[in-house]
Amino acid sequence: MRDTPQELLVGTPGRYAREVFHDRHPTLIERVAAAHPYGEAQRSALRALLEESLTGEVRGLPGDAPDWADWDAWDRGYFGRPWADAPFLWAESYFYRRILDAVDYFRAGPWQGVDPFAPMKAAELADPDLDRDFAWVADLPAAPTADGFATVVRAAVFGNRADISFRLQQPAGPGDAAAPDELLSDDTDALAAALRSPGPVCVVADNGGREIMADLVLANWLLDTGRADRVTLHVKPMPYYVSDAAASDVDDACARLGRPLDSRIAVRAHWFWCAPLDFRAMPADLGDDLRGHRVVVVKGDLNYRRLVGDRDWEPTTPFAAAAADLGVPVVALRTCKSEVVVGLDGATVARLDAAEPRWRVSGRHGLVQAR
Repeated sequence: MRDTPQELLVGTPGRYAREVFHDRHPTLIERVAAAHPYGEAQRSALRALLEESLTGEVRGLPGDAPDWADWDAWDRGYFGRPWADAPFLWAESYFYRRILDAVDYFRAGPWQGVDPFAPMKAAELADPDLDRDFAWVADLPAAPTADGFATVVRAAVFGNRADISFRLQQPAGPGDAAAPDELLSDDTDALAAALRSPGPVCVVADNGGREIMADLVLANWLLDTGRADRVTLHVKPMPYYVSDAAASDVDDACARLGRPLDSRIAVRAHWFWCAPLDFRAMPADLGDDLRGHRVVVVKGDLNYRRLVGDRDWEPTTPFAAAAADLGVPVVALRTCKSEVVVGLDGATVARLDAAEPRWRVSGRHGLVQAR
């Protein structure tokens, strides 16, 4: 039995979590402040949040916050302690929750319910290159072929690279476009085997924009070819992590694809998807929902961290040993954009460590891993 590794912390020198707080978040706060004509109160609150997260102690939510009791229960003793001492998963989630508080998202007034990240998401969907990027969809086979299945799965994997907050920290350089994508682990056959006959499929979405468009292509193709008879698409109940998909982002993606949402796709949102918890803490009602499907497809980097635990794993740890048991077959589709990775062989890890020291966070390497 392997020992459970330590949680990743925000303040550990030389680790990616510290980079996110010190390199990504300052740029993010600037972008959020410029995204809407906020007043000085909102801009000042954003600046204060950034300063607090870099040098101060974690402050709790105001007593009138609608989710005050939830965060009080999720505290685990981090309020009042330096942000640097908090686990990365918890602190990053709370930082995004605090952004909503800073811009008065929950407070009665002109900014109530206004997504602070909406202009950034809208700009991505307005990109004219999307037409070229999704031209391949017209050539998908109408029959449930192995090649067609591999194409839509791979598109869903590398669609996960389309993450606005990730690009704030690691904008593409001139040489990046030439670097080929690489699947480090490919359990596509296991997913295909689980869908040999029609059944219900659940997709736990990550980002909107390009990624949710690719997820919808996957869902539509499974339905159109008879590999699924219905799809449940789980999204976030509120703005989260800049580009994470909410129900309105699904609508926008359908419009951009030029295909209305299929009546066999049900869109659901649950509070758990915005909680600072890993999947082992999943509430019973959501667990029951997921177990009503033949397979659960878990999308993206954050969901991967929540599935296996945001810990300092050895990358050769078997995926099935690290991933939470949800009581239903699970397949993770993700590009590597944080340090957490499991399920790789030693030779692959040695090759990548030697050739590309930042391979875990570059977004170039993908995973299709089944439990």
